[in-house]
Amino acid sequence: MSALDLAQISDCLRRIRDQQCRRRVNIQDLPSPVLGHILSFCDPASRYNAAQASTCFSTALAEIEISNPASDINDNMLSLDGLPSDVLLTLFKYLDRSSLGSVAQVCSRFRDISYSDCLWIEASRKALASNQLDAASRARCQETLSARDKVRLGKAWIQGDTLESLVAVQNTKFMPRLQLEAKRLWVAWGNRIWCHPRLPDGGIAKTTSRMLRGHSDDVSKFVVSDGMVVSGGRDRSLCAWNANSGEFLFARRYCHGGEISAVDVTARGAVLITGSRDKNVLVWNIREDPDRDALLPVPVHRTCVEDRVWSVAANDMGLLAVGTAGTKGVPPLRLYDLASGTNVLDMGTELKNGAGMLDMAWLSSSTFLACGYDTFTRLWDTRCRTYVRSWEEPYDDSVYCLATDKVNCLVTGTARSGRVRIWDMRSSGFLYMKHASPARQGYGQTSPVYSMAMDAANLYVALDQSLNHFGFSGQDHKRQRRRRF
Repeated sequence: MSALDLAQISDCLRRIRDQQCRRRVNIQDLPSPVLGHILSFCDPASRYNAAQASTCFSTALAEIEISNPASDINDNMLSLDGLPSDVLLTLFKYLDRSSLGSVAQVCSRFRDISYSDCLWIEASRKALASNQLDAASRARCQETLSARDKVRLGKAWIQGDTLESLVAVQNTKFMPRLQLEAKRLWVAWGNRIWCHPRLPDGGIAKTTSRMLRGHSDDVSKFVVSDGMVVSGGRDRSLCAWNANSGEFLFARRYCHGGEISAVDVTARGAVLITGSRDKNVLVWNIREDPDRDALLPVPVHRTCVEDRVWSVAANDMGLLAVGTAGTKGVPPLRLYDLASGTNVLDMGTELKNGAGMLDMAWLSSSTFLACGYDTFTRLWDTRCRTYVRSWEEPYDDSVYCLATDKVNCLVTGTARSGRVRIWDMRSSGFLYMKHASPARQGYGQTSPVYSMAMDAANLYVALDQSLNHFGFSGQDHKRQRRRRF
């Protein structure tokens, strides 16, 4: 080989080296720490694919894994879990309920934050039946619910997601009445009043804590208020007991000329009101009898309403609403001043003859609900001197009784088939209806709904021979009791 050939070969190699130096630098030429930092921002699947594509990538990832624990690879990445709780609360406020439920399943921290009351408080105030905004309705509940539980129960009330059970059965047909407290359910069967302790899941104990006796005939109406049980019966007697001890307080025999069909207690237990088929309403003051060291009801004034009295209800402003039979031109609703007994307002004069008011409940100092024989339940406003809303029973049945949370839920019980209808008072139509099961199944076994009581999670319905429980919490107390044993 000549010297010329060696010179040409040397020049070619030099040119090849120069071209290699002038080429663009790619990612594989970067140092391993730089490659590892770049790959730390990738997801696990991308890092795996990079390691399979090139040895330099796998080497860089191996160095990162050796120098840092696996949990710290993404420490430089911005993640939701690293945000403060108050920032997460602000972000979660923009999520709907289903999205909040999904977020709660991510981790325990997200679950605790998504269950915070501040995220559910606005929806809980609008929850049907379970909002607990009214103090009297809240006192009937077994517990104070969280905002999220109120929303959950409100959804169950709207959808009718309930479990029904028979909690008491009688062999004789009666016209039972109910009164509900946080820890007790009172039931009047015949001439006796029974007290059932409530179970934590809304059911009632089979054994009663006490039984009250004092009437010789059936109890027509009774009220549990301010530590007293006050009742009126077909025997024309007014009786009272201590609600806590069951001690008999007093009895006034033959205080009316007919059956005492309506009873109410007001002024923190200091004033009683009774209404009767004898067309009279009596207002009583409760005083202490120094001779016997006992309570004594003293009649203050007697008012003739010119028709049979079916219901009475007094509000906290000293206004007494009286529901009459509404016959012979007598208004079905008459309002009286409780202190003087003077008539201040007559309502319902435009209703048809016989539209008697069987049950009433005050919602505020100026509005109250009333239902009766003409198949309507109406919201009356004393400021307008008439009703402002009405809900009609579609099957043309008389509405015997009602129950309400005094905010937005209305439950009506009709005269046939144990039919219970649930209404949202913010709309005109009913949500759904339930048929309370009779004590004995068979042809012709039907009963009116005589009385109802409700709290945020439970509805109790009294038929002629049975007491039914509708639970909206999703807990089957019968199944749970079987599991205990």
